[in-house]
Amino acid sequence: MMCGLPAALQGQASLPLWTQDAVRERSYPAAEWYIGFVSDRLKAGAEAGKALKALERDAQNQLSESIIVTIEGSSQVENTSESYQSGGKRTEQITTGYKQAVKTATTATTVKNEVKSYHDPATGKLYAFAAVRRADLAAFYRKSINVDLNKVETALGVAEQLVAAGKKMSARRKCEEGQKTLASVSFFRDLLTAVNAEADEETLQTERSNELVRSVEQRLIDLEQSTFVYVSCKLEYKGHKDDAFGSDPGIICNIVKQALSENECSVTDNKEEADYELTLAASTTQRSDGSGQFGLISYYANVRGTLYNRLTRKKTVDFTIFNDADCYSAGKSAEDAATKAFKLPALRDKVLGQVLPKIKN
Repeated sequence: MMCGLPAALQGQASLPLWTQDAVRERSYPAAEWYIGFVSDRLKAGAEAGKALKALERDAQNQLSESIIVTIEGSSQVENTSESYQSGGKRTEQITTGYKQAVKTATTATTVKNEVKSYHDPATGKLYAFAAVRRADLAAFYRKSINVDLNKVETALGVAEQLVAAGKKMSARRKCEEGQKTLASVSFFRDLLTAVNAEADEETLQTERSNELVRSVEQRLIDLEQSTFVYVSCKLEYKGHKDDAFGSDPGIICNIVKQALSENECSVTDNKEEADYELTLAASTTQRSDGSGQFGLISYYANVRGTLYNRLTRKKTVDFTIFNDADCYSAGKSAEDAATKAFKLPALRDKVLGQVLPKIKN
């Protein structure tokens, strides 16, 4: 009978068996299980239910950390951790180097795991416990490796189709997605080795992984600035007062060429090797001739353009920027004002805004 026992002893007697170290060690042997156990004390005014949920997450994180600390010789994680105690709570401080690996491990520990928690109202103590079988983790990691490698192979196939369709930038982005997926494969392989020391190269799919790494890297090299653009420019005359230049200064042409180079394009002088032909026609419009109240000479910088896809033999963009409120400037002379107008970042951005989305599609 428990009625004659002090309240503290009653609470101790009713504790679940898994709160005892000896029981956990016997029921969940380290050779077969990974576990996480955390205890804390309920803070004044806190809800026991919410506190237990938070403690369960701590137990799962500790479980994940116990997997990570078994990975030795990996350049992707830092094999150091520091145990500490705050109040009645026992836990571990994970270093910055752990974060990605712990996140990956935690994803897997939700597979067939056991999570238990208990609040002892007599003492105010909280307990949380998480456990997962090594065999279940190993199966999850094997499946994850295979699924991710399949994703990479699919990404390479899609990239090839995009190149054939003239969408080289989209192909490069697809390869970059594959490269990120390969990074997760590397984590899963390390984790699989941690939970199954007998995992061989075939199980880890080492050869397949390495071959895909080489394929993705080579494809990215091939696709780097592989989109060629031929740029043709001219100056259009509108009439005496509107013409700030006597000959084409080529300002907007040079600015656009530079901007294309900075956005993964290669500007070529050979039209036959180009993927796209960009035709730009620049002109100016007088905004003020200096005779007004403030004596300002100002000009608009205008650009009319078309973008032609040589592969599909279709015009993909046809645009006009004319007397735009963001694209004028004042100066000491007509030529000075128009030069400043053509150098405005707003004009460059408006041209790129018309062209780049089609090239990058």
